[in-house]
Amino acid sequence: MARLPAGSRPVRITLAITAAITASAGAALTTGGALQANSGGRFGTAEHRFTTPTAALKTDEIDVGSDTARPADPDPDVGELAQVRIVVRPADPRTRLFVGIGPKQEVEAYLRTVAHDEFASADLSPFRAVFTRHPGAARAASAPARQPFWVAASSGPGVRTLNWNKTHGTWSVAVMRLDGSPGIDVRASVGLRFGFLLPSGLALLAAGAVMLLYIPLSRRAPHQPSGKPTANAPATPARPRHDTHNNL
Repeated sequence: MARLPAGSRPVRITLAITAAITASAGAALTTGGALQANSGGRFGTAEHRFTTPTAALKTDEIDVGSDTARPADPDPDVGELAQVRIVVRPADPRTRLFVGIGPKQEVEAYLRTVAHDEFASADLSPFRAVFTRHPGAARAASAPARQPFWVAASSGPGVRTLNWNKTHGTWSVAVMRLDGSPGIDVRASVGLRFGFLLPSGLALLAAGAVMLLYIPLSRRAPHQPSGKPTANAPATPARPRHDTHNNL
């Protein structure tokens, strides 16, 4: 199959389409990076108040739609490309809180015999969360910080800030008092930071620009098909034939 020359019309058209797609993707990522920077470096929710007379507030991963939110484990999950930040602020700054993220099955096993509220769904505008009450003991048998399965945790008095580079899996978040006693009154927010947005966007914009610049340059470059002499090339003179036989 014959190869198309680098400056041919089909190649230039293909290159122009590729450059347009690359530049558009770069512009979208760069815009996202700028919006993230203007949002304080993260895309996140506003603070909302959550209360329960039980020992824990629990939620699985949340799938957010246009006007609702619900527990889910989307696969693939865009959150796996982000750093997650959870900020929990107790109503009483002297309250010693525990905020932890762990494998869903492990967290559920820990809270199975403990009374707790589990996130069921939410309307986003205006915000209204619905929790399901699970019965059990008023107090956790052992303090949450003593459990070995947490992949990220923050504990102590006052505001708790938890940062986590999310990995593939099914995860749950639990908010409790540090001693496992009942009664929680907090305000919480969740944010996602996508560190790749700005550098990836700039790289794609640069790649698209290089391709667009190459197109007019490829038109000017002279093309000489390989393996064929040019019109002005001198013909190679024929070698004289020598008779190798002796004359008799």
